[in-house]
Amino acid sequence: MLVREAYLAITHAPRSLGSSAALFAIASVPLALIVLAILRAEEARLASELRTARTGSPVLRAMTLRRRDHAPLVLRMFATKLGVAAVLLADGDAAAARHQLRGASPLAEGGRLERLRAVVDADLERATATSAGLEGCVQRLRSLERIDNREADLYRTHVLVKAVLEQGATETACDLAAELAASSDPDERLYAIWLRAWFDLDRVASDVSWPPLAEGEIRFASLVARAHGAERLVAELEARLSTIARPAREE
Repeated sequence: MLVREAYLAITHAPRSLGSSAALFAIASVPLALIVLAILRAEEARLASELRTARTGSPVLRAMTLRRRDHAPLVLRMFATKLGVAAVLLADGDAAAARHQLRGASPLAEGGRLERLRAVVDADLERATATSAGLEGCVQRLRSLERIDNREADLYRTHVLVKAVLEQGATETACDLAAELAASSDPDERLYAIWLRAWFDLDRVASDVSWPPLAEGEIRFASLVARAHGAERLVAELEARLSTIARPAREE
């Protein structure tokens, strides 16, 4: 009723619509602020979902998916669905991830989101577990430019390293591990530890000057690997722990 009265007041007013431009401009400011707040909240939520896809436990991934299911309609209008798809792929549910991507909001497209979508598509390709799919995933991600968002770039690294581990390409693993081991980001160095342990690169590529591994780094790498059910990788990492010399206790 209020909308009807406002419409009648405007359409039957003696003044032209242009004379009300200032009023419309003032009224649009709160709406723009609300939309901006929604977009910032969606950006933070997407970063959290990508982090959960990388390092979250199965319980945490399930909680993240439930929160999305109960999100208000207005928030779902701006939802990218990319973070949800990444979490589903971490759970091994490629079909549900593909369904989420098909239902993405047209209001959340373009820019860096397109590059992130390319990473999620590559993760879908990796999930096929075929040699062609793994090779395609590795090639696509190696040629993809950085997204310039920390969580998105870390997710790209995560998917790339998983594909290389599943592919078993030692030469590619060596090049990638050397690149990640030199990173200033501790989360990127974590993936270098995965590759070094799985491919035994300290022995296979002994000509590379690998930085020493700290016990805390290996334990964290093992914790993240366990969250993804990679028990064989966990065993390799724990074997590394047993080779670290411990200081003698003072008497």
